[in-house]
Amino acid sequence: MAGKKITPKLLAEALRTLPKEKRKTVLLYYFFDKSDVEIAELLDIPRSTVQYRRTSSFKRLRQFLEEHADEWSD
Repeated sequence: MAGKKITPKLLAEALRTLPKEKRKTVLLYYFFDKSDVEIAELLDIPRSTVQYRRTSSFKRLRQFLEEHADEWSD
């Protein structure tokens, strides 16, 4: 993100803005290194739903981080 610093507090706030089901998907994929197939099995949902939640969440997180990076300098 072009010169903007992403702090742990900013990332936590960005994740908090996601709906619960999307947050679970993001956490399992990016922080617990689970594949879409593994997440689908864990949450008992189609793999395509996992992929949609993950990609739409990533776009939303990126937008939040770009808009709020300057507000969370610490």
